[in-house]
Amino acid sequence: PADAILITPAMLTRVKNVIGNLATVVRIDGTHTRLGSHLEKIDLITSVEHALRVGADVVVINVFVGTENEDELLRKLGKVATTCFEWGLPLMAEMIPSYILNYHYAKEEKNYDRKRAADEIKLASRLGAELGADVIKTHYTGSIDTFKEVVSTTPVPIVIAGGPKMREDKDFLQLVSEAIQAGAKGICMGRNVWQRKNIKDMILALCHIVHDNAKVEEVIELV
Repeated sequence: PADAILITPAMLTRVKNVIGNLATVVRIDGTHTRLGSHLEKIDLITSVEHALRVGADVVVINVFVGTENEDELLRKLGKVATTCFEWGLPLMAEMIPSYILNYHYAKEEKNYDRKRAADEIKLASRLGAELGADVIKTHYTGSIDTFKEVVSTTPVPIVIAGGPKMREDKDFLQLVSEAIQAGAKGICMGRNVWQRKNIKDMILALCHIVHDNAKVEEVIELV
């Protein structure tokens, strides 16, 4: 089974009686949508304390590195990290370089410079840890070797974001498998799971890869 669910505080209050033993990763920022023109503007919508009151096991925030408002987002990270430390609550920071921001929100599908993206993911991930995050959520760089560099320079665990939906199940599972081989500790994904035809089967396949280090060939028949 899955280990956790990422959710907003309001939605957690509505479903907490039906999520069983899933850990709760509660998002406390979110002042934009993919429909807007300022993706980089993402501020707090509630507090660490409120997240605790509704039952958060982990708090998560977005931080975009390289945007014009980078200073605001880094201050947000530092302040939230301090509050989480005071309450003993782990913080996950979703560290996304500005270079891949449009790709992250599936607003722009293009072949971008993977080396540049990998270098910026490495910088952003390390920065997130240096400013207080206990877990980093970021994109896979596209190759095992470059992601190993990200892992080796980031002193906290890394989980993989999904980004835009991938068409083929096998390609998606291969991405996850490579990330785990490279040192990622898990995944934290949305549309690449819940927009699949067989959500439960996809979750089962992913769990086998993440928990059991199963090969794609061993789990592809599940989906």
